[in-house]
Amino acid sequence: MRKTFHEKLDEVNENLIEMGSLVQDNVSEAINALFNADMEIAQKVIDNDTKIDDYDIMIEEKCMYIQAEHQPVARDLRLIHSIYIIVIYVERIGDISVSIAKLAKRLYKEGRHINKEIMDLLMEMANVVKLILDKALKAFKNKDVKLAARLEQMDDTIDDLQKTLYRKLYSIHSKDEDYIKLVSNMSLASRYLERIGDNSVNIGERVIYYLTGDFKAIHSDI
Repeated sequence: MRKTFHEKLDEVNENLIEMGSLVQDNVSEAINALFNADMEIAQKVIDNDTKIDDYDIMIEEKCMYIQAEHQPVARDLRLIHSIYIIVIYVERIGDISVSIAKLAKRLYKEGRHINKEIMDLLMEMANVVKLILDKALKAFKNKDVKLAARLEQMDDTIDDLQKTLYRKLYSIHSKDEDYIKLVSNMSLASRYLERIGDNSVNIGERVIYYLTGDFKAIHSDI
């Protein structure tokens, strides 16, 4: 039996929610691998990226077929277009989790231990990042404009924590090669986390656009 237009929309909606859940797991496990030097989990994150890429391709194809076959308009068209864009952001977050896992493996091989004060700041940052990603995906799933609009404020917290981390890292002027490498690696880790926050905010902006039709949500220069 041929599926109706709205059945196809519901299906691709569910596919995106499934993909988002898989990416959430990968982000959490990548962070776990980084803080606990767990190489088995790090490798699992890297291996799982193939599943995320498969969802990316499948959802893109379904969106193209739905648009070609049914030529949706108004809110339905915004939904199809927004799903396609949100998938790009979700896939990017998946790629970032792989980068975190690879960083964890590199630190483990080099035998480097993270300073507790730096570790605590990174962990605080990571907890906010996991929360903002969760709320971005919930905003899409529950069609929650208010929740989507609060994401940018949460992202400011991530930025503030990153600045504090940088001040701690660069407050020590050392020419020691090991410390220089530590600063470089921790800066990279914080940058990865910050980018997850940014992409989560982008998801929220697409949710707002899909639900309201407000172009200002995705084009701040208008």
